[in-house]
Amino acid sequence: MIIVSDCVKDNLDEGCIKVASTVSKRLKKSGAKVVAVNCNCNYADQSVSANKAFTNSALYEAIGNAKGNILYIPFASNTLGSAIRTFNLAKKTKKRVSVIFTLRWKMNCMTRAILQLSHCQIVTISKDSYEYFSKELPKLKVFNVTTGVDIGKFHPVAETEKKELKKKYQLPADKTIVLHVGHLKHERNIDVFLNLDDKMYVVLVFSGTTEHDNELEKSLKSKSNIRVIDNYIPCIEELYQASDVYVFPIVEENNSIDVPLSVLEAAGCNCKIISTNYKEVAYFEDTKGLLRVKNEEIVGLQPLLERIVGMNEVSTYKIAKKYDWSNALSDLQKIVD
Repeated sequence: MIIVSDCVKDNLDEGCIKVASTVSKRLKKSGAKVVAVNCNCNYADQSVSANKAFTNSALYEAIGNAKGNILYIPFASNTLGSAIRTFNLAKKTKKRVSVIFTLRWKMNCMTRAILQLSHCQIVTISKDSYEYFSKELPKLKVFNVTTGVDIGKFHPVAETEKKELKKKYQLPADKTIVLHVGHLKHERNIDVFLNLDDKMYVVLVFSGTTEHDNELEKSLKSKSNIRVIDNYIPCIEELYQASDVYVFPIVEENNSIDVPLSVLEAAGCNCKIISTNYKEVAYFEDTKGLLRVKNEEIVGLQPLLERIVGMNEVSTYKIAKKYDWSNALSDLQKIVD
């Protein structure tokens, strides 16, 4: 197998990057060759520069005579550009190309036509995207893999360790610690955290690789019960383990990848979770400690938090076990090979 991606990186601070990098690292251990395009990472077998259409000879020299078919993981997901790159990968290498789309955009007729002419295989990570691509691209094979979290890294800790982690990150012991991890964008509905009272202490961890909404950042930092962290945290699992409630407030489509990885990581640490029914979250099994709400309800976050804090039993870890990365690797190998 040859993995080609423009979003394999060492700092895993964005959803698509996490998917591409985690899949690449794990499949590399099984013999896959990793070709990084226009990006650098320590584990890639080769790093090359290429134009937007993937017509450069350097790319195909890097692929060379490596055995197996191609797994392409584009950062841009199912855009016209990604369709063109998929088509060129297939035609220039004469190999079958499977492409993972982590985020679903509406496609125009040209994008659909080019993807179908490439004879590629589509791999989705959410059930509703599987249904969408199956309908829009009837001539192509479409597969869905259930994945998104490393339960070896994101796991529950004992209450004593939770208290120690709160001390380590200087979190107040007498308040409910509310966590959100993602991007500092108004479109992600981050404003809902501004209206929480002082019984709640909010920790917001934002990606440093994407643009920030400066006005929103200023408003958040002006609140004494909100801490904004915008640098990369290698041991991000510790913040999940130290927190009491994870909140995923996104309403608008395409402001997160199809499977919100942060929700799964919170589940891996057995956090209480408040989330909208965004994409794959709608398919999570009902379990204690998971509060799924309608889009219009997330505006009233304070009463939702007070409601979930009173829940004594939590079993969100059950969700994460079904989405462990290791479950999908054999499925991906079968699909690609």
